[in-house]
Amino acid sequence: MKKIVTLLVAILSLTLILSSCDSVDVIRPVSALLSPPLYYEEYEELVDAFNAAVGSEVLLCSPKNGDHKSAIILDDVDNDGETEALIFYKDTTDTTVARMHYFNISSGKWVSNGDFNGYGNEVENVVIDDMDGDGFKELMVAWSISGVSSSNVMSIYRATFMTGKYKEISNETCTVCEVFDVDSDNKKEIFYISQSNTSGIMQKTAKVMKLSGDSVVHMGETKLDPNISSYISVKTEKSSGDSPLKIYVDALKGETNMITELIYWDKDKNELVAPLLDNETMSNNVTLRFEPIASSDINNDGIIDIPVQSEIFGKGDDSVTIDTENIYLTRWIDFESASKSETVANTLINRSDGYMIFLDRDEINSLGIRNYRSQNCWVVYRTDGSEDSAEEIYSVMKVSSERWNTETYKAYIPIVEKKDFTVCVYITPTGQKSGIDEDYIKSKITRLP
Repeated sequence: MKKIVTLLVAILSLTLILSSCDSVDVIRPVSALLSPPLYYEEYEELVDAFNAAVGSEVLLCSPKNGDHKSAIILDDVDNDGETEALIFYKDTTDTTVARMHYFNISSGKWVSNGDFNGYGNEVENVVIDDMDGDGFKELMVAWSISGVSSSNVMSIYRATFMTGKYKEISNETCTVCEVFDVDSDNKKEIFYISQSNTSGIMQKTAKVMKLSGDSVVHMGETKLDPNISSYISVKTEKSSGDSPLKIYVDALKGETNMITELIYWDKDKNELVAPLLDNETMSNNVTLRFEPIASSDINNDGIIDIPVQSEIFGKGDDSVTIDTENIYLTRWIDFESASKSETVANTLINRSDGYMIFLDRDEINSLGIRNYRSQNCWVVYRTDGSEDSAEEIYSVMKVSSERWNTETYKAYIPIVEKKDFTVCVYITPTGQKSGIDEDYIKSKITRLP
């Protein structure tokens, strides 16, 4: 355990320097890249083994996404009680190809056990998991090309029982790739999103593959909204009882609009489904919002909520309209299907200042907002819709750290405190008379998740 901790500390230090293949301007020899801080005592043998195996100057490549962010990954891959090592790098004689080198320990020494060419010049993601329950962990590596997010290549590597050596058994072009137990059979499947362009028509498809022996088997697929410019994040919600594992994919639709694709395995139909896609229009507008706000478990109930924006808040006669830009009412919705959903929260979101205001149903019609953008201030007022009825009850303001520590803001309530600024609230005398106090404010206004 002491050995692993020591090496992990060293790797963390190295990762701060080498965050990706293209982040280092000066190419240095292996010995310079690995020492210090990695060139330590018993790990000197790993460095020597790597030097002997690659035999040239290299640049280490750190995965850009996923759980493994270091170019050097330690794991008991073959479940033999010993630690194995994966090293991702580029040979300076061919910087167009990232590579993976695999080491195991034999008779107490690090031994090279395979070197693999990648399918791009960067490493996008690495997953190490036993997908078929045989005791050996499979390796999934997503290779990418700098600046191209739509054509990653997902490679699957599997160990043979007799030799323990890994071999490449599958390659798929994809945009997103993850490993989940999609069909709740206690074995991991490969979930990925691919795209194709046939006769000028773009198609995006979610697919699932299952490992079977030395090959992978296509289980199912479902079409997704083809108008996506990029995928931002993938989240899952644990399956329970008859409820399947739900996969939530946040995606940009255009430059700022965002949607969330909901995908799961339908046991009754025995197929992969995306129930929020309109099959007639081939578009998912059910989850559309006009700002890039990610899905989140907004009420901490273990269910991921999808934000939807469909109404402009505070728009009315000239005396109470928004001063500068639209403020949208954001509804957070639990979707079981396209026809069955529940709104669990209504909020106003200030993305630039990092907070949101929760609204009860009756407050949606009785409250309004003035947005003083130049002052980083939202003023909340009550109104019955008539021209003279607007009464300011509180204001939310972002102030710099220097200003916050002055007498001016002594009566303000801090909500979000950062090193450089504080988001705070002032309750007007009218608001105080109506029962608004600090407890009310802190129950209604929180930082963004």
